[in-house]
Amino acid sequence: MVAERHPHLDMPSMDKLGELIDRTQPGLRDVYLGVHSLMSETFPDVRHAVDLTDGGIGYGARQYGYDGWGMAAVVPHRSWISLVLFKGGLLGDPDGVLEGTGAAVRHIKIRSVDELTSKREVIGRLLAEAARFYKQ
Repeated sequence: MVAERHPHLDMPSMDKLGELIDRTQPGLRDVYLGVHSLMSETFPDVRHAVDLTDGGIGYGARQYGYDGWGMAAVVPHRSWISLVLFKGGLLGDPDGVLEGTGAAVRHIKIRSVDELTSKREVIGRLLAEAARFYKQ
């Protein structure tokens, strides 16, 4: 039996994302919206879609074409948000914020707005480096 796809919403507003995270992981609202804002500020033209079941936001799918996955994702968990970089394994990480052991995918766990604020510059540098792998 083929698993049913989760419904998605393309280019949701901040209000819609807020409603969704309040329904799935309300304690993470500010972190979730903060990471999304950072992605939107860094890549103002990036297309994104949210999974209406689990709240994961994918960035650049079908726009950048990395095997259909796109460039990055924001994934809410019970007590943190993961910023997933699909080519994170190819990035330099002198600050040691990337986690994971896969050949390509790495993620950054962000548990609070304060942690996002403290890592914002480092994440911005990683995103800028990641962008060199993608062409529209």
